[in-house]
Amino acid sequence: MSFLLRWLGLDAPLRDARLRPYRRLECDGEVAKHLDRTRRAMSEILGARITRDESDLLEGSIGLVDGERIIARFESIDGERTRITIESVRPLAASPRSASPYVDRLAEELAKA
Repeated sequence: MSFLLRWLGLDAPLRDARLRPYRRLECDGEVAKHLDRTRRAMSEILGARITRDESDLLEGSIGLVDGERIIARFESIDGERTRITIESVRPLAASPRSASPYVDRLAEELAKA
């Protein structure tokens, strides 16, 4: 059986193509406030095109070929604080990365206030 798995190439460890670099922040203020700040930062600082805009989630696309999508999720903590999770999603064909400069830059901008 192990010969067959090796022959098919199924015994190799999974590549880390599914790695999704992310950062998590907790900020003072309500979700709506941070949703507006994040939308503005994604557009103006990252140059992302907002492709999905919901009450608890923003998604923006950056680049054309092997582009990157940035997803920001918002979760209310006790009504007065907001947890923001910023995640990078790249196509499987793209080279895998454990970090994203876009995620880091957006987290840096949102941590200012």
